[in-house]
Amino acid sequence: MKESEPKNGSSSQDDSPKAVYAWIGGLIFAIGFTMLIWALGPLLDGYSHLPDQGATWYYWQLPVRDDILMLLTWIFYLSHQFAIWGAIYWAQKNLKELRARPTKGLTKYNFMAIFINVAFVILHLIQTHLWYDGLAQDVPIWTSQGSVIVMLAVILAIENPRRGFILGKKMGKPMTARVTGFFRRAHTYIFAWALVYTFWFHPMDADPQLLTGFFYMFLLFTQISLAYTTVHVDKRWIVILEYNVAFHGAIVAVFNTAFFNSAEMWPMFFSGFTFMFVFTYMYAFDIKREIRWLVMLLYFGFLAWLYLPAPLGFGRDPMRLMMLEFLWIPIVLYGLSIALAGLVFLYYKVRNRE
Repeated sequence: MKESEPKNGSSSQDDSPKAVYAWIGGLIFAIGFTMLIWALGPLLDGYSHLPDQGATWYYWQLPVRDDILMLLTWIFYLSHQFAIWGAIYWAQKNLKELRARPTKGLTKYNFMAIFINVAFVILHLIQTHLWYDGLAQDVPIWTSQGSVIVMLAVILAIENPRRGFILGKKMGKPMTARVTGFFRRAHTYIFAWALVYTFWFHPMDADPQLLTGFFYMFLLFTQISLAYTTVHVDKRWIVILEYNVAFHGAIVAVFNTAFFNSAEMWPMFFSGFTFMFVFTYMYAFDIKREIRWLVMLLYFGFLAWLYLPAPLGFGRDPMRLMMLEFLWIPIVLYGLSIALAGLVFLYYKVRNRE
């Protein structure tokens, strides 16, 4: 084999920044396709919805379920799911050398994943305009929310060796090197499930809550499509993806309050995920201690403004502060991450005894 030919499906020009170009293309696609969903939104006005019925109710579904059309929706979802899992399986068998040394170029896996995700994104848009319903017609809303929470919790375990678990301090047991290695090997399967399932859960309607979610989803599809490249492991990009959910969650909460008279929950989402940035995500960066302290002070200043009465502050009920609502999301993410790591740790411990 000539030296210029690719080996095991990796790019023959690993010194060229093709992965960066693909990443830029992913950003352009995310913006452009989100705008397309918005532009086509009026075409969906003919579909009717039942009135909102509370926190456990999903609004963007049709009043009557169609068995045949929902079967097709499930077939589309499962086809997308197994196609991307198949690409991941191929990559783990053929690109082992790139796990430790990611490429700046693109591999066959990257081309496969990009094609699969773009094709099914287009298919989902067409499907939405033909019969609207996503998987939400058949499964509860917490399954979609929970899949994203699992993804964020697993990232905490994966990034523990590089940035620490909290305040830059690495967690020991149960997050041992073996446990972290397990999550590194398995995370693409887990994340692919979380992303593809959530993607097909929602119809591609043009309400702000859905638009911000699909934009975030397209960024995550870009990330999973660029596995085995330097972009995929870039700590700045990873932090952007993790923290973006703060803005998405806050926007969803604001519009749910405006449209459906839901309880005002954006402070809980934004303060909770910002806590994660201040006390964990930020430690991915090599910055001065003084800057970290300044960011912490700004965060606590934001909390003070949030609960101070108007006109000095936002005027949120101080009882919400007493309930420690700004810690709800961190408690869930840290706790779930430790629990998942604990399960894997116990699995290895039991297996070693056998």
